[in-house]
Parts: sequence; C-alpha cells; structure tokens
Amino acid sequence: MQVTRWRTNDMLWNTHPSSMAPLWLLGTWRLLRADPELDFAPGVRMEFCDTGQLRYHVDVGGRDQVVSLIYRVEGDHLHTENPESPHAMSVRFSHGVGDVLVLDFVGPRAILIRESATPLSTPPVQ
Repeated sequence: MQVTRWRTNDMLWNTHPSSMAPLWLLGTWRLLRADPELDFAPGVRMEFCDTGQLRYHVDVGGRDQVVSLIYRVEGDHLHTENPESPHAMSVRFSHGVGDVLVLDFVGPRAILIRESATPLSTPPVQ
C-alpha cells in the first residue's frame, strides 16, 4: 500500500488516497442552503478528489474563483487546510437523505447537493 505524505505548514498528514474519504463524498457538491451565521456565498461548490485535494469554487463578480485546499477525513470529521495560508478548519459531516452533504459547524449547518461524481484516479484498495 502506497502512503502519500502531505506537509503543510507544521502538519504532516499520512494518508492513503483511496481510504481518506468515503466514496460517496468524492465529486462536486453545490451549496443548497446554509444557516445565515455561516456567511456562505451563494453558488459555492466543493470538489472533493480522491487525491486529497479539495477545490473550493466561489463566484466572484461572475467569475469562478478556485481555492485549492487539502483535506482528510477522521471518522465523521472533515479537516481542511489551505497550503497557501495558515488556515485550517474542521467540521462534522454526514451523508444526508436524498444524497446531500451536511456540514455541521457545531449548530449552524450547510447543506450541499451533488453536482457530479468524480471517477477515482487510483483504483480502490480491496
């Protein structure tokens, strides 16, 4: 089994790409709604790749602005980090009824709907 080592700021994450996230999480998710205190921009999209990359899309003046993040999953927690700046975040996540991604920020929630699935770049480990 090949292990990928991610070094970002002072963190070193050891992960295997196909075991980082449940398969249902992979693909592109679009914001359906979020509690107001989260201040999500309308049209936000999150693209989870099996390589541990998360592309966060936001509309800025009619243009798609993409922030490249890395992510890892530990149980029901999603951890993200921006390698370009010292910003990390953790949130509880779940697969909701109707194939939705629920992000629970200790009370306030965001609901995202699947926009597309992403094929695996590496075959899953059996």
